[in-house]
Amino acid sequence: MISELPSDEPASLVAYLRLIERQGASAQVVAERRRLLTPLVRVLEGKPQQLEVFREAVEMLLADCEPDERVITLTSAREYYYFWLGDVKKLAAMTSRAGFSTRNVHIEVTGSLDDLCQRLQQQGFADFPPSLGIYLGELFENGVDESVIAEREILLKAMLFLLHGQPYKPESYRVAVDAMLLHLAERGNHTAFLDLAREFFYYWLSFPPATERHAADAG
Repeated sequence: MISELPSDEPASLVAYLRLIERQGASAQVVAERRRLLTPLVRVLEGKPQQLEVFREAVEMLLADCEPDERVITLTSAREYYYFWLGDVKKLAAMTSRAGFSTRNVHIEVTGSLDDLCQRLQQQGFADFPPSLGIYLGELFENGVDESVIAEREILLKAMLFLLHGQPYKPESYRVAVDAMLLHLAERGNHTAFLDLAREFFYYWLSFPPATERHAADAG
């Protein structure tokens, strides 16, 4: 239980862990999040509450992570950020749209986007949801340049490859987005990809694979 945490735990960390616990995170998930975030909290202690300060601390933390913990560490840090700031309004908005994850999804980050695309090709992966074709088709119909469409297709296929096998839920999508960011070296690419991921999300959610539709109907 969160109440059993040491009394010297920062209030921001305790508040974050309590929230994900209330939303259904298991004791194991809560304990792992605490372990992953404690070094970040220590680095941030006494530092000004600025985005660049937080970003640099997260980058230091990620550099020391095991490959299969980098994604969940980034996810945890992203969710913790507004607790560190004490931004109540932003936290309320995130809570209202289920913006916090309650599972620790371990996706190994093994290199660059090129490495990821090579893995996809080597495995012959082609199990993409109908949302991909619908989205790309609309871009074509709207007159988007074919080179832009091709670039977006590469990025989305890579993300969907990382998503494969995860529960078809927004939480999984957000974690896959975090995983993709770790495969993109340039910060400018991060911004462009986040815009793409936000745009595609509603297609992904609205047009799931047949297996997911049948499961929803059965439920």
